Amino acid sequence: MKTTTPVAKRSLIVPILLLLTAPSSMALEPSPVGSIFQNSPGDWEFVPDQSDEFEGERVDTTKWNINTEDWGTWSWEPENTFQHNGTMHLQMVQEDHQRGNSKLAYKSGIARQYSTATYGYFEARVKGCDLFPGASPAFWLHSKGPENRFTATDGETVAYSEIDVIELQQGEYNATTKQNNGADIIDCNLHAVLIRDGKRQWIRPGTHPETNKNEYHASFDPRDEFHVYGVENNKDFVIWYIDGKEVARKPNLYWHLPMHVTLSLGLRRPFETYKNGGREAVLENTTQEGFPTEMLVDYVRVWRNKDVIAESAASAKPSIDSRAKVKSNAGNKPNNTVAGNSMSKSQFIAMEKAKWESNGWPWNREKVEANFVEIDINDDGVASGIERQRWFAKKKASLK
Repeated sequence: MKTTTPVAKRSLIVPILLLLTAPSSMALEPSPVGSIFQNSPGDWEFVPDQSDEFEGERVDTTKWNINTEDWGTWSWEPENTFQHNGTMHLQMVQEDHQRGNSKLAYKSGIARQYSTATYGYFEARVKGCDLFPGASPAFWLHSKGPENRFTATDGETVAYSEIDVIELQQGEYNATTKQNNGADIIDCNLHAVLIRDGKRQWIRPGTHPETNKNEYHASFDPRDEFHVYGVENNKDFVIWYIDGKEVARKPNLYWHLPMHVTLSLGLRRPFETYKNGGREAVLENTTQEGFPTEMLVDYVRVWRNKDVIAESAASAKPSIDSRAKVKSNAGNKPNNTVAGNSMSKSQFIAMEKAKWESNGWPWNREKVEANFVEIDINDDGVASGIERQRWFAKKKASLK
């Protein structure tokens, strides 16, 4: 059952006449479950464009990509993601097929938002799938695009950011207990790719548990009913919540790239295994028993902290001194900070508006938006530092 409560700080003192005549579109915006905003003060606002109540019988394919690229043992097919009775269904089915030279046995559903977000609070109400083990319902955020880079505070160049709000029912092997985890173990993990000596290096929960791994021992079985799962990503911490209660937090080292909100039902043991760093199908375990199985999502809701967004836009505008420093360092060593500073469309517009105003130029938003489209060559909704550098260099050359 969907619940709606007033957004924090929104005044409820409204003239009675207005209440009587207000259209239904003025319904109160939702607030997160629990006291999230009291714990993380700021000027929070609901983001309708990245939220979905899943009303109606059709997935909003202007918002969600349900036909994404396949990877590993996971074959995503759009017919496995659908809406019914105010709920998104993502199912997994047993269906033999071949991709390239690989024989595979299962297909499933995914929904990934086209838009991106970096900082904010992300919440979904999810019910796990009946099958266990074998399938893992997931609510996660991840970056895309080789142009995106971020220089972390420890000097590492980050090429990929992934925040797993939840991965349910993974049933992974536990080195401490020497047995596979039960369905009550909920994984809330982090993944990243760093560029070291020109090569991509994965930073995963298994290899870096101190910075990347969280296991929550639930007092419930996620298969039985809906629960609310959320994560706040801010500049300092990644903080996980279940049913409004904080369950884990990690310092935010590498999770500053624009990311896509994603829902998926991924294959797990005994139908796949890890071998040589990759996933491989275990075809001898193929069965139709327990299939199809599906996860249910009641809603996805996103909020952003306007204070953090404004801070990010301000820091993205280079000062005269910083520009001079970049130029003076050009003969010494590469400065990756500028190139690694990715910006969303709103951040880019805010930066450009401030620049235009400081120079006394008449503001032309349409021109700036057109510039953003030219800069965003990989069409991921992000103007990465590298993309901006190349675009400005091209413009400068055209003026000569």
